[in-house]
Amino acid sequence: MYSSVLLTLSTLQVFGAAAAPETAKPAPNVRQVEPETADLSGYYTCKGQEAGGKNYSGVVVLTKKADVYLISWVVGTGSNFSGIAIRQGGNLAASWSISTERGIVRGVNLYRIETAGGSPRLVGRWASVPGPGVQQQETLTFLKKLDTEED
Repeated sequence: MYSSVLLTLSTLQVFGAAAAPETAKPAPNVRQVEPETADLSGYYTCKGQEAGGKNYSGVVVLTKKADVYLISWVVGTGSNFSGIAIRQGGNLAASWSISTERGIVRGVNLYRIETAGGSPRLVGRWASVPGPGVQQQETLTFLKKLDTEED
């Protein structure tokens, strides 16, 4: 009899715990994602440093299309390449490609979105394949908003 009562109580406890709603607790030390309210579209100056220490500069155009961004670079003596970017909170990630005489080079950039004088500044790093296998640095500084089309 004692074992029957013990078995019944154990069964009730197991099924009762399974039926009880769990309270969602946030994970400790997890930072909440910042809202994606500001549109980053515009013209930016681009400054960076390649793995060998060579500095480069250029212009970047960032255009928002629905939930993604189109991104285009004109760097150095006219190297043009473009890609797509997505934003998550305070970060922007972009992938790109460029056709060269040695084949297609593909790359990825990851920027931290900062504010400088009320305008966005994107500070990040990038890598490419083929490439040196190291992360390289790049900063995009906001110049002006995109020109709006007039009706």
